[in-house]
Amino acid sequence: MGKKADKGPRDRTLKDCTEEDLRHTGVGQQDKTLLTPEEYECTGILEQDFTELCSRSGYTEIPKVVARSHPPSTPVSEKHGLDDTDWASDTQAGHSNLSSLKPCIRVELESEDGRSVQEISIGGWKIDDKMMGIFAKCLPAVTSLHKISLWNVGLTDSTFSSFLAILQHCPNVRAVALEGNPLPNQSYCKLISDDLVLSHISLRNNQINDEGAQLISQAILNLKMTNKALSSLVLSYNHITDLGAGHIAQALRLNRSLLTLNLSSNQIGDQGALALAEVLGHFSLTHTEIVERRRLLLEKGTQEQPRSPPTSRPADSKSDRLANHASTTALDKADKNHAMKAKQSVTKKKDKEKEPQKKEDRSSVSNGTSGTPSVVTQPGPAKKEDPKTPKKQLVNPDQKSTRGKGVKSATKRAPLSEQEVNRQVEPTEAANPLLEAAEFRHGKVFLPGNKVLISLNLSRNKIAEEGLKGFVAAMETQIQETKPIPGTKSHTGLMRLSVGNNFPDECLTHARLQEIMLPRDPMKSSKSSEEEQPL
Repeated sequence: MGKKADKGPRDRTLKDCTEEDLRHTGVGQQDKTLLTPEEYECTGILEQDFTELCSRSGYTEIPKVVARSHPPSTPVSEKHGLDDTDWASDTQAGHSNLSSLKPCIRVELESEDGRSVQEISIGGWKIDDKMMGIFAKCLPAVTSLHKISLWNVGLTDSTFSSFLAILQHCPNVRAVALEGNPLPNQSYCKLISDDLVLSHISLRNNQINDEGAQLISQAILNLKMTNKALSSLVLSYNHITDLGAGHIAQALRLNRSLLTLNLSSNQIGDQGALALAEVLGHFSLTHTEIVERRRLLLEKGTQEQPRSPPTSRPADSKSDRLANHASTTALDKADKNHAMKAKQSVTKKKDKEKEPQKKEDRSSVSNGTSGTPSVVTQPGPAKKEDPKTPKKQLVNPDQKSTRGKGVKSATKRAPLSEQEVNRQVEPTEAANPLLEAAEFRHGKVFLPGNKVLISLNLSRNKIAEEGLKGFVAAMETQIQETKPIPGTKSHTGLMRLSVGNNFPDECLTHARLQEIMLPRDPMKSSKSSEEEQPL
């Protein structure tokens, strides 16, 4: 009995031992490293999976997973609605004192269940390739995750590529904040793609210059018309000048999904402001856009043409008319032969009227198909029928069906293929802004402008009165063309514009802009002592 008792704890395999068992049974760290991270199957509980994977990867100091208490909800009346910086600023505020603390992962839980992690915030410590590999293993198992925030984690081009691969395996993630992570290649544009359906992207304080803004603009332009996921983009606290603002304006010309754009705390002057203001009002199309518009109109016309059946065939060729005539002649001959055979069959039936077994049948056939008297007499009205009528009653159904088929084969077009049906059910070309109603003036083609963008933040830039004049003209155009949304006091088009309060009181342009924008802002603040009054 004593020998069996001594073997008990040591005979158990490592797979059967829990963390607490390993400590009490004396199994050393050297033995536990035999368990590799690749063999571990994640449970969806982030704290458990992350700790176990770090331990198997050889980490001695493992960052803790800390549940962040959900802040009390701010009443809607006290919020600055449409403020696209709120969701990103919470992250930076939460990491304000992380530099003096140990590395940790802050999470927000929907409930007490460890599998209900909704948000992950990491900041203040470097994430290397090895740690990113751990996240690649455990984050896809957290199915409730919808927001990831990385602040000052020392991203490189290599770890950023790994992070993009992680996002592709987390389909429920809709919001990503990469702040304080400057990349040498300015490759943030890879977050804006058809493979990632991100709704909110925050790239604050990443030293993005005009080249990076151009890459982001090109990524927005290259999005498919069916991809309408990206609705909020934050590019504040970067190094974007008038040139970069012009690139962003080019993307807004034909983009109809972005709702809020934050370009605050950059180096944008009047020229950049005028480029952005032009997009909000009527703008003329370039030569390339005109060519693309004509191509889309031609393609749309060819797709809609077969939808309505032709009413006449004046353009039929001679061969078609000959073929139709030949088919009709053949049909007539077939009808005559069929009528002769029907008449002979009726005659044979009358010759067999004397057979008693088929007497009733012969009498009914003779009354229904011929005008000659039969053995069984019928009432007077039946005898007065036209002798030619019964024959036509026999032949006409076949004639109608035969001739009907012949006419349909000559005039009716073939049924639509499945691809054509899908194209008609889902006309993606209608979503292209180039197909909007255009206006022709002075030899140029003008489009109505972007009326989808509802919030634009340009505060703390270098915009002067000249830039404000462009926004005044654009907003006056939108007022004439937009109407209030039914059932609300809100308007379509731009509803909130922030340009800062660094203008003197005697600036009439700034006063006019305030007069236009204040009634349009559904969430305007009543506090006048704030640092920046939204317009």
